[in-house]
This record gives sequence, structure tokens and C-alpha cells, in this order.
Amino acid sequence: MKKLISIGVALALLTMVVVPGAVAAYDPPETYSKVPFAILASGIELVGEVVAAVPMIADALPVGLDITAITGLIAPWTAGPLSWTVDMLAWGLDLGATLWTSVDTMFSIGFPEIGDILSTVSCGLMMCWSATNCSGTFVPCA
Repeated sequence: MKKLISIGVALALLTMVVVPGAVAAYDPPETYSKVPFAILASGIELVGEVVAAVPMIADALPVGLDITAITGLIAPWTAGPLSWTVDMLAWGLDLGATLWTSVDTMFSIGFPEIGDILSTVSCGLMMCWSATNCSGTFVPCA
């Protein structure tokens, strides 16, 4: 039991050291669509840093398994290319709104609100994160 308590205390102290450094180095995402991916990436980075900082964890891993190298590769990919999937979703929703508006007008379906809903969701995904100035050419809210 004492060993579990000492491990818990060591992890708590490590967290008090690692988290402020991670927060200081944090680069906020450009749009709201990037926020979940930034959270995942920072969590993956934290796992790698904890494994590297606690020899007991690193020693318990199989020989040749380098968790810090793995997390170092996965975290930037999660924050970058994987987060682009939401950008593509927003672009597709905006395109769908344009198509729906045309079809609704052409065939007198009578549901123009569907295009408005799709545009609103697309706009919300691409809205600028408050801490940064958005860049890029896709502006669904304009």
C-alpha cells in the first residue's frame, strides 16, 4: 500500500512540474474544429513525457519499445493532418448547403432552412479560435 501511495505522490509531483511547462509551450488551434485534436495531441505528448520522466514506467516496458518516440510521432500528426478532416467536413457541409439551396429552388421542395442549417454548422466549425487570428481563404461565415 505504501508503494502505491509513493507512486501516486511521485506522479502528482511530476504532474505539477510537467503540466505548467506544457501549458506554457501550448500553441492554440486556429479554429474551433481543431480544439479536440489539440486536446488529444497534448494528451499524447503528456503520456510520452510522463513515460520518459518516470524510470519505473520506462523500465517496465518491453525492451525496444520506445513510447516517447511513438508519442513524438503521433502527437503532431493528430494536431495537424488528422485535424484537417474536420476542415474537409466543414467544406463539404458548405458545399452541401449550396447544392441544397439550388435543388430546393429548382424543384420547389420548400425546405430552404436545411441549407441554412448546413451553412451554420459549417460556419461554426470554421469560426476563429479567440486567441489567434484566422488565416486562410475558406470563409463560410462571410
